[in-house]
Amino acid sequence: MPEIVDGMPQPKSHIKTLTKIGYDLNSAISDIIDNSITALASEINIKCPPSDNPYVLISDDGHGMDLQELLENMKIGCKDPDDDRELHDLGRFGSGMKTASFSQARKMTVITKKKDADIAAARWDIDLIEETNSWCLEKLDLNDVQDLPGFDKSLLAKQGTIIIWENLHFIKSNDHAELENIIDENMANLIKHISLHFHKFLKKEKFKIKVQGNEVVAIDPFMTSFKGYQSGKSEIFNIKTNQGRLTCEIKVHVLPHHENLTKEEIKQYGGMDEIYKNQGLYIYRSNRLIIAGGWMGLSRSYQLGKLARIEINVPSGLDKLWATDVKKSSLQLPNSIRQRLKKLVTIPIKKSTRAYTYRGTKEVANDFWRINENKRENTISYEIDVSNPELESLRNSLSSEKVSSLRDYLVSLSKNLPINHIYERMSTEPKSINQEDADTFIPEELAEKLKTELELIWRK
Repeated sequence: MPEIVDGMPQPKSHIKTLTKIGYDLNSAISDIIDNSITALASEINIKCPPSDNPYVLISDDGHGMDLQELLENMKIGCKDPDDDRELHDLGRFGSGMKTASFSQARKMTVITKKKDADIAAARWDIDLIEETNSWCLEKLDLNDVQDLPGFDKSLLAKQGTIIIWENLHFIKSNDHAELENIIDENMANLIKHISLHFHKFLKKEKFKIKVQGNEVVAIDPFMTSFKGYQSGKSEIFNIKTNQGRLTCEIKVHVLPHHENLTKEEIKQYGGMDEIYKNQGLYIYRSNRLIIAGGWMGLSRSYQLGKLARIEINVPSGLDKLWATDVKKSSLQLPNSIRQRLKKLVTIPIKKSTRAYTYRGTKEVANDFWRINENKRENTISYEIDVSNPELESLRNSLSSEKVSSLRDYLVSLSKNLPINHIYERMSTEPKSINQEDADTFIPEELAEKLKTELELIWRK
């Protein structure tokens, strides 16, 4: 008969493991936002004031907790991930608030209040855990709470929860100016992350998230309200679970071509290069974006498929089937879903390809350039159209010697077309290209020199 021994890890060692699960600041705060949304908050505020002892404060007006609920929720892994959850519950393992906090700070305090109840507060301090080698959760009274950085009793006038992170890991500077820059950069990146990953919530009339006092504006990755957007095929299917049949939805999107976008709209999305590189799958868990782009092995990225997007909406009740991780930042495609997606993936890619192919054909059909496509060698060259009437007229006016020189010049002109520069600029700032005014770019002295040389040619 085997002997059973205690295999519980040492707290001071285990806590170090929990700080290294793999959160970054964006995913850590997103995990806290998930809890606020589950608590039916209508407003979430995130602040990180630049001070000698910087901290992060996250507050919401959700339903809050009483003391017993708080102490239970402060435990690591307080919930079974296989338990059935409410469909709006964005939690998963019952560890998110703690592990997310431990990844960013050595001290995490939660102050919370239920409607018509007293304020309750508790704190995890990694320094204290390591010193005592025990899971020593601190229960705080009102006097303790008053001294916490950034605490304002008015934030919990009716109900809600406040989380305060102190001794932050991501700030490693004693220089005040550098510290401010670190905070500003992190908060700017956080705003971008929230605006995308929580865009479906931010579109709701009675819900808002503020970072450093500024309201975050939703960024729709599918540009559904923009001119030129194309809605594709949708497919809905049911999966049987302990909670009954849960519905998954797959929808195809094709983004507008850049010709339909204004400079301001392109800038809002970070430039065309940023837009193009994010083709692929967009997977949502109960309306919260988890995967933003990439084909997860279903397809490769196509240059002409860069407008293609597939939206997948998954309820949180299917976490086990989709193998959602503790950070809720990755998952795995079930085989049944993968087979459905393989059929749908080609639809937006083909539509995106047609959008570019059409424009390519239209652009080639002019009097100045032609495309020489060698399908056997799989190569394309861009060549000056020598049948252009203006060029023919110029050629007829030249001597045979000058015609030869002109031909050599045009060949060199074709070979030295700045393809890389054109591609880079079209990828990032297509609206900045203005060929209508191309003649104005010739310097005055060069224009005068060309005029003189042409006059000499005509005289000869």
